[in-house]
Formats: sequence, structure tokens, C-alpha cells
Amino acid sequence: MQEVLKGKRALVTGGSQGIGRVIALMLGAEGVHVTVNCANNPDNARKVADEIIAAGGSADVYRCDVSDEAAVEKMFDDLKRVDILVNNARLDPWRRTAEMTEGEWWSKVMDVNLKGCFLCSMAFFNRAKEYGWGRVVNIASVRSFRAAEMSMIAYGVSKLGMHGVTRAIAHNGAPFGITANTICPGMVTTENINKRLTPEKYKEECGAVPLGRPATSEEIADAVMFVIRNGYVTGETVNINGGMYYAP
Repeated sequence: MQEVLKGKRALVTGGSQGIGRVIALMLGAEGVHVTVNCANNPDNARKVADEIIAAGGSADVYRCDVSDEAAVEKMFDDLKRVDILVNNARLDPWRRTAEMTEGEWWSKVMDVNLKGCFLCSMAFFNRAKEYGWGRVVNIASVRSFRAAEMSMIAYGVSKLGMHGVTRAIAHNGAPFGITANTICPGMVTTENINKRLTPEKYKEECGAVPLGRPATSEEIADAVMFVIRNGYVTGETVNINGGMYYAP
């Protein structure tokens, strides 16, 4: 049986653009109040919230660096209640600057992608267990399963670590009606893809996808909505990557 989501409250980290934006819009269309989180783009986050409101939904914006433990705790306290947590915030692996050392890059990636996921999940769990219902969705990547190029090792490891968070929250949350699942996208078309990839790199990346094209953000968000609506799916990984990785 699909859950009725109307009236629930969701927090989408990194919700100001890309996949996060589309997830926020889909949740808003279901009657969920959506808090659009961002660290650096409050104007973009406000546009997403306004788009939800213009469509008849309910939304607000909360600026918070999810790698900051005190800031995360304050965010959850300020929001009062969160029923659905989508851990989508990440450092874009294509945006590493040339002057960053390997150690600096590793720390930055782990802080946002993995520590942020962990901190938000713990803050969520410690509150949602009192409600008897909760959903955690971690947005990982096909790169958590595939051998990485040298420049992508930190990113792939951070996304692999999210699976451990998912399984722990699923196991410990089950007695409290909390489910947790991971979504693993492959290549996805977002508004910034042409800023990340040259036409040649775009063609090369598409060539690695058996279906020959990127996913749309809507296709990824559909998978997120599935694991939120279905209360019997927990501790699972949904691979949605055009055939780049076939799970056993």
C-alpha cells in the first residue's frame, strides 16, 4: 500500500538545483511541506521554494552547511519536525580546483558527501523515532560500485560510505517505522551538465551507458518517490543508471 504523504514534512539537502530541485518539486506536488536546504545558493533555493508554492504547495528555505554538526542540530531544532530526509547534498566532483591537494580534496568531499549524510541522518533518527514514521533516502552514485579514475577516488569512496549509513538507519529504524534506502544514479542531465562536461566528454560519458543517454532528473526523482511511498522497502539500493552497473 502506498503511503499518503500529504501533510508530511521533508528536508531535501542540496535542494537548490539539479536532482535535488526536482525531488523537492515532486514532494511538493504530493502535498508535502518541503524545506529546501542549501549551503551556498540561497537565491536558487528560494526559486525552488517559490516554484513549489506557485504550484499550490508549501515550502521554505534553510541555509546550512551539512558538514557542520552544530549547524545541523540547530537546523533540525528550528524545523521542529522532519518526516522525510533526502540526503542529496554533495561536492561536485567536476569542480575540483587545480590548487587543491589530494588530502584537501579528500577532506572536503568526505565532509559534505558522507559526514553531512551521517550528521543529518543521526539528527533525523533521534527525532523521528518518537513519531513512529520516517523516511531517509540517500543519493549515492553508480561510482560507489565502479572502479574510479584517479581523480574520482574520493567521490566514489564517499558515495560508497553512504550505503553503510543506509543499512544502519534501516536496521535501527525498523522498530520505529523508519525506512532508509539508497538511490544510485548514473549519468544525469541537469541544468549544469554543460558547465561540467565538454561536448567531447559528454559524448564519451554517454558512450559508457548501455542505453546511450543520460537519465533525466525526473527519472531519478521517480525512484526517490517510490522508496518514500513504499513502507516495505528498506535497506535497499535502487540502481538507476541506464545499465552502467548490473547488481547481482
